[in-house]
Amino acid sequence: YLVGTEIKGSRKTYHWKTVYPISTYLISINSADYVQFNQSYTNINGENLNLVYYAFPSDFEKAVIDMEDHPKYLKVLENIFGEYPFIKEKYGVAEFLWRNGAMEHQTITGMSFRYYTGKKYFTDILVHELAHQWWGNAVGPQTWKDVWLNEGFAKYSEALYWEKTEGFEVLQSSMREIYGDFNDGTLYNPGKNLFGSKVYNKGAWVLHMLRNEVGDETFFKILKTYFGLYKYKNASTDDFKNVSEELSGKNLEHFFKQWLYEGTGILNLRYSWIFDKNKNIILRLKQNQKGFENYHFNIDVLINKQNGDELQKFYIHSRDTVLTIPSAVKPNEIELDPDNWLLADIREEKE
Repeated sequence: YLVGTEIKGSRKTYHWKTVYPISTYLISINSADYVQFNQSYTNINGENLNLVYYAFPSDFEKAVIDMEDHPKYLKVLENIFGEYPFIKEKYGVAEFLWRNGAMEHQTITGMSFRYYTGKKYFTDILVHELAHQWWGNAVGPQTWKDVWLNEGFAKYSEALYWEKTEGFEVLQSSMREIYGDFNDGTLYNPGKNLFGSKVYNKGAWVLHMLRNEVGDETFFKILKTYFGLYKYKNASTDDFKNVSEELSGKNLEHFFKQWLYEGTGILNLRYSWIFDKNKNIILRLKQNQKGFENYHFNIDVLINKQNGDELQKFYIHSRDTVLTIPSAVKPNEIELDPDNWLLADIREEKE
């Protein structure tokens, strides 16, 4: 935050201070003929936070509109993750001359001039960069091999924001938009693809699948606990895994191995079914992906019958699986993972 200014002749010196630890790559100096405007936000603990924005004069009116929802973003993210971690300082956004993109400098995000539209077209980016104040800034990565802890968390924060404000179906839509095959190496230690789409999008999908694996209550407790334990510190993927295992009571070794440490790409699943004379649905599942041989996962099976839908959950731990499901009547159809919890290419093969 700005401590004061000092004028000597034609020279003006600004004195800034930080009271929190800061990674060197998150330090930022923004200098331009800015127009400044402010908001005040009262956080979840009743403390006031100064919100400050710096825009080019030509974009000032658009900036006022584009930035005005930051108190709403903060309230949503604080309720999910915990108190904004730099409450004694500020949060701000400064316009800069990048042709595209934004950068989550600690307490002062830099934002491309192209994102100032006056129409709030870039809410996802504003939420993403704000989420980095928790994930990447307050909790830093142990090494760059762990960069998904920054970008995957911030990307999933976008989807969580839409879920909390617009509903679960909007979260599902957000996840479908970032679906991909991600076949360019592992998520952990992405190598030269340090800031490729895999780190952002597959990282978000891993959190989405972990949420399904452990359940909502435990998942959100994991996020708050992990944040509390490693705030103003650096954390590794193993640190996050350990917190997840401790709070869920589950062994997540295989989950992290298949989605982060060893597995590349996504789950490729084919299924077929018949209804036999003993009134059983015989459901066959086959994993076809190359690379990681055998994914373990929970999957929902939606059985569509004339008298309504029935949803059952199964745990799959083999490359080839046959499930026997009693049913009084022959189903009209069977759908796997109807709510899109799995990062998977799932297709039915008719028998």
